[in-house]
Amino acid sequence: MPASDAPTAGSEKGPPPEEGDGDGDPDRPRVSLTRTDERVLAYLDDVGTDYPAFVASNTGLYVDHVESRLEALAAAGLVERVTDEEVFRVTDAGRDALREDCAAWSD
Repeated sequence: MPASDAPTAGSEKGPPPEEGDGDGDPDRPRVSLTRTDERVLAYLDDVGTDYPAFVASNTGLYVDHVESRLEALAAAGLVERVTDEEVFRVTDAGRDALREDCAAWSD
């Protein structure tokens, strides 16, 4: 696995949340974000919407890699297509996953 796709410290899947613990949707699994995922989500959270090529250009990542990560993030419900032209934006679930992941390594 390339270094940019290694999960960051503390981003491994934890135990499922207990019912009624107030940590959000108990049916939603905790997502382990790669460093690439974090960069893509943070970029889209900052700019709103963008094409995969521009996401790649503005994050310093390869276009093919960004496209594959966007597909994976879309399948996980963390980003969504805005148009048929593959313009993406981060979802509320993506913002939550980014916040949860960043909180684990920022303390």
